Amino acid sequence: MILYVWKFDGEKYQKIDVIDDATSVIWVRRFQTAGEFEIYIRATKKLFELFTQEELLITRHDVPESAMIPERIELTTDSENGNYLIISGKSAESILGRRIIPRITTYSGTVEVCIRYLVGVNLITLPNSNRRKIKLLEFSEAHGYPETITKQVTGKNLLETISNICVTYGYGFKLSFTGEKFIFDVYKGIDRSLHQSENQFVIFSPEFENIGNTSYIYDKSTHYNSVTIAGEGEGKDRKIYTVLTDFAEAKELFLYEKWIDARNVSSNAEDGELSDEEYESIMTQQAREELEQCKPTIEFSGEVLDTGLYKFGEDYGLGDTVSIVNEFGISGTAIVTEITEVEDETGYKLTPTFSDWRLDEW
Repeated sequence: MILYVWKFDGEKYQKIDVIDDATSVIWVRRFQTAGEFEIYIRATKKLFELFTQEELLITRHDVPESAMIPERIELTTDSENGNYLIISGKSAESILGRRIIPRITTYSGTVEVCIRYLVGVNLITLPNSNRRKIKLLEFSEAHGYPETITKQVTGKNLLETISNICVTYGYGFKLSFTGEKFIFDVYKGIDRSLHQSENQFVIFSPEFENIGNTSYIYDKSTHYNSVTIAGEGEGKDRKIYTVLTDFAEAKELFLYEKWIDARNVSSNAEDGELSDEEYESIMTQQAREELEQCKPTIEFSGEVLDTGLYKFGEDYGLGDTVSIVNEFGISGTAIVTEITEVEDETGYKLTPTFSDWRLDEW
């Protein structure tokens, strides 16, 4: 794997070095949060001095838009085996984690625009004199996705907030590096499951010999189907709402309740007082997001085997929905949420990670 090292000179990034002799490189890209990397390389004084500098960026020759930011350098000296550096850090998406949402921010509209709005008011659309503005960061063209959201957030980390929204609604985001700037994009993967007819399907199954040893766990230990959320106010005047799942069995013996204290959600927003209907919409939206996180989970893991049947980047990509069938005939769909690439002395290996299954109901 050929890597390029860039340094920020105060105005722009300049390419300053090439690494093509690393002993191993681990490169992890994620659909709904920041990725990470690790480089293991024989140490030299030049490399040590290079990676102890500030404001570095690392890109790949084959995927130049995927950028990593070094955060940690470890030097080990060994008279017998040699001296090595371990350089690690997070992907460019971690830049969003450098910001909080300091003011009461209320939004109602499409999910895509909501995410772009949160990024804009905290990183991009600020006056040039504002220290929080990143001049090298711009938006991509919007896709116009239709799903809607009503949300209020204050004092939360920007990266965590956007990641949680993406998980709830099935979106992903990325910061692509162009060599001159970063482009922020909210996007959806392609449905390549057996349920659709427009795209070529992708299926991982022992039958196709592209999954090895597997494990399957169905877990409802943290399951709730009713959320009661309490907002502003005191005593009998406190605003309290209850949201249930759509399942008919959410009653009597099969009712699982959860309480959320959301006193920090205020009707006194930055742009004016919220109506009772607007406040209720924000509260119930937060409760629905919590219900989404509290569903029973199906964990599936398996060793993905490179049989040549499907090629990442051509047949499927990060964020795509694929079909999975295990050896007991349990089938479902899952999103490719992570791609781990490892290149070392034994060769190159790519491993996808899948989200929780959604079981098929035929």
